[in-house]
Amino acid sequence: MSTDSAFSYENLAATAKAAPSGTTAFHSTLVPLLKSWKTPLYSFNAEILDNALKSVDANTCSLVYLQITTDALKLASTAEHVELSLAALAHVSTKVDLYQLQACPRVMHHLALALKSIGMETQEHERICQLLLAMVEQINLQMISTRHSTKSKKGKAAKTKLESLGADSNRGVRITPLHIECLKQCLLARRRQLHLQTMQTVIQVRLDAFGSLTIETRARSFMEYHLYASMVCIGLDEFEWALQMLYLVFALPARHASTIQVAAYKRLLLLNLAVNGKKAKLPSFFAGSHLRVLENNAAGYVSLADMFTSKSMGQAMSKLQEMQATLENDENWGLVNRILHMMPRHFIKRVGSAYSSVGMQKLMDITGFAFCPLAAGDPFAELAQYIQNMNDPSVVLEQPAGTTTAKDAIVRFTDARATISAAEQRSSTDCIVNEQQWAMLVSEKAKELEELCQHLSKLDRHLALTKECVFIVKDQN
Repeated sequence: MSTDSAFSYENLAATAKAAPSGTTAFHSTLVPLLKSWKTPLYSFNAEILDNALKSVDANTCSLVYLQITTDALKLASTAEHVELSLAALAHVSTKVDLYQLQACPRVMHHLALALKSIGMETQEHERICQLLLAMVEQINLQMISTRHSTKSKKGKAAKTKLESLGADSNRGVRITPLHIECLKQCLLARRRQLHLQTMQTVIQVRLDAFGSLTIETRARSFMEYHLYASMVCIGLDEFEWALQMLYLVFALPARHASTIQVAAYKRLLLLNLAVNGKKAKLPSFFAGSHLRVLENNAAGYVSLADMFTSKSMGQAMSKLQEMQATLENDENWGLVNRILHMMPRHFIKRVGSAYSSVGMQKLMDITGFAFCPLAAGDPFAELAQYIQNMNDPSVVLEQPAGTTTAKDAIVRFTDARATISAAEQRSSTDCIVNEQQWAMLVSEKAKELEELCQHLSKLDRHLALTKECVFIVKDQN
């Protein structure tokens, strides 16, 4: 087996020992060597891998250790080779040195690509994800622990920039290729416990305000991270978190809309219909020309969102069935099945904007609940059960005296705010610390008041058409 002596593992190990972290030799000799590294092996050799790893001081040269392990993963061609390589990576995962990774992030990029390839060949996504979680956790801890020391060494201008962004804007956690690959492997593994670990280790961390440790474009890494993070959140039914992640895909300015944003926009439209019952709106700073590109590439999803807010449930469900092939092709059919049970509640609550009470037959006709897949048996019994499961104090199901069937029940709508005590309202109000928050609160209250006025106006028109109101007016006259 021939090797290139200029790029031998022995040369790499010797250079690493002679150039420890933090020295001039480390940056002038070892880092350039790794950046131009060529794997000296043409085929996997366990003996050479073992000797190379033994010759390296893993406590001070984790970067070199990662590079050797990456080479082994790339050359692994049998199950035994993969096992040896992953065992070596497990040893490396506890000795990751953030300082060295910052000096040469290319090593992380190559490692992520090697793990992606191994995952596709072996389907051991769960094991790979566990290894990545251990490494990401070590990296995160080192990033957070160096936050205060890094801030203290900043100059006056940098300190001013930090203060302008807020005390917690720079938490020290930056996106790396390992973070993104960890999310991918987690999704492929399809294990709920793994989703929970990934949620805690990779997603529920506040990101640094100043970029990432990726050699690719930072914008692409940022978008990929939040798209895959949203999919992990959806797997855990954390839909509010998922919406936040999807909106962040559109947070960075760009010259054009990307395919990542198109995929995120499709999921955003579907998820926002389920959570908020209306078409999602992108941030106002997002370019209109980019939005038109997204809507053209997601025309069916946009049509569904428009129909959802203006048509009956039956028409919306028919549109979903028409789009099944498209949804399956976009790998969104599973998302639809997961959130389908959330959609009828918005049609039901929408009836409350015009009626204070309504019979089950009329509610069935208005909402089109009979066309919902949830109404598999008796549609009236299923609708009554659904309203009870909503557990919404503003939608109350009542059974009139002398009746026993769900078809004879009455649904009453009340203002949800009237069911909350003043103490609860005070406790749920966030602390207001600046004028901007005051302005936002006032704007929200004004919007709520306008919606309440519109509701009362519709209710007045409805009462004016009822026989009871006509008789009362005649009696008064």
